[in-house]
Amino acid sequence: MYENIEVLLDEFYKTYYKIEEINLNQVIKCLTTTELHVIEAIGDQLLTMNELSEKLGITMGTASVAINKLSEKNFIERERSDDDRRKVFVKLSKKGLLAYKYHNSFHSNILEKVTSEISKSKMETFIEVFETIVKNLNKVKKDIQPESILNFEKGDVIQVSNIKGSPAIKKYLNEKGINIKSLIKINDKNKHILSLLVDGDEKIINIEDAADIMVIRNYI
Repeated sequence: MYENIEVLLDEFYKTYYKIEEINLNQVIKCLTTTELHVIEAIGDQLLTMNELSEKLGITMGTASVAINKLSEKNFIERERSDDDRRKVFVKLSKKGLLAYKYHNSFHSNILEKVTSEISKSKMETFIEVFETIVKNLNKVKKDIQPESILNFEKGDVIQVSNIKGSPAIKKYLNEKGINIKSLIKINDKNKHILSLLVDGDEKIINIEDAADIMVIRNYI
């Protein structure tokens, strides 16, 4: 059963995005599929580069390359924050909004065509089931996606997946016994320090250095 679900989902997305690619090549020839997805992610919002990269699930570098290209094509505008001049927002230009609205209309038309022979009751059941699947997928993503150790609380058991920061910070944490795959239990936490049980040994780490420890929750 699960194999059938995987095959169906794979076939759906391959076909759906192939149709999108064909339509894009016929109508908005100056945009790539990736650039169109960036436009779709921004929509009618003002987003920082960090917010955009998180929304798309891509790195800041990849997002910056896409934004630069869209800016050159006049689909994107940049706007500096009044409160913090270092912060820059991106938004769609008039040209970008036209592409966004057309693309949304395209998606609606395609979905209307492919569901036209399905009864309302079956569609409602499908939406309910798919919402549950997406909700559960997000739970799985949260469990396996590395995040800062500071997001966890006393008593949590986590495993180190990465150590960010400078070589000096990495060396300092390594000397504390904190390495990739180290198993850690948070014994105590306050605004200054973390008390950790690292592979069975108690360690004290200041909060600033601890922010560079990326971990995932451990359920064993």
